[in-house]
Amino acid sequence: MKAKVTIAYDGSLFFGSQILREDGDPTLPTVLSVFEEALKSMGVFFNVSHAGRTDRFVHSTGQVIGFEIPDFWRDAERLKNELDKKLYPKIDVKKVEIVGDDFHPRFSAKNRVYRYLISTDRPSIFSARFITYAPRFDLLRAKEAIAKFIGTHNFYNFSKRGSGEKTTIRTLYSAKIYKHKNLFIARFEGDAFLRSQVRLMMAAILKIAAHKADIKDIDDQFARLSTKFREPAPANGLYLAKIKY
Repeated sequence: MKAKVTIAYDGSLFFGSQILREDGDPTLPTVLSVFEEALKSMGVFFNVSHAGRTDRFVHSTGQVIGFEIPDFWRDAERLKNELDKKLYPKIDVKKVEIVGDDFHPRFSAKNRVYRYLISTDRPSIFSARFITYAPRFDLLRAKEAIAKFIGTHNFYNFSKRGSGEKTTIRTLYSAKIYKHKNLFIARFEGDAFLRSQVRLMMAAILKIAAHKADIKDIDDQFARLSTKFREPAPANGLYLAKIKY
């Protein structure tokens, strides 16, 4: 049997989500390394996996962790309570479910949802880690830009190299941007996302909304005629919001 654990976290507290076994300092805290350490202290020595990689400073309100569990931890409520004691306040354990051996948080996922938070007012020092500041933001232009990403596309030019994926073709089922109170919120839902794909799409949207680029520049980047949007948007506004199974 396996545990399926839904968690939330502040990405600024971690050096990304993946364990840095090969491409970085393994002593640096990541979401999975901190989670594994908590499990080891509970007598669980299986490796953990997650639904989607998040870079440093990227947050999550709905990341999903999966791992095998021994018989003595197959009470979901008891497991959640113990994980809460070990992980809070760095990681919020929102839900624990006991699932079958065939479950994998990444490969069993159907859709993923990301959100990106933007403010045209300068955030306070207490919220700056969680919101991207964009003093000039034309919502109508942003809506026109985000619609360009809906559908099935080759996102090669909207992804970070070295992600190791077999294909760069992805499908976005929906992409929209709207205002909620004093924030602008972009929401993306797709089958899967390449490394830095959402941040590079947001880089295009933010530049177009600030009148620093044209809508046509998105088409040109898809067609590999230009790469005007090379630098990903800031990570602090991005949230892995939900995994759908």
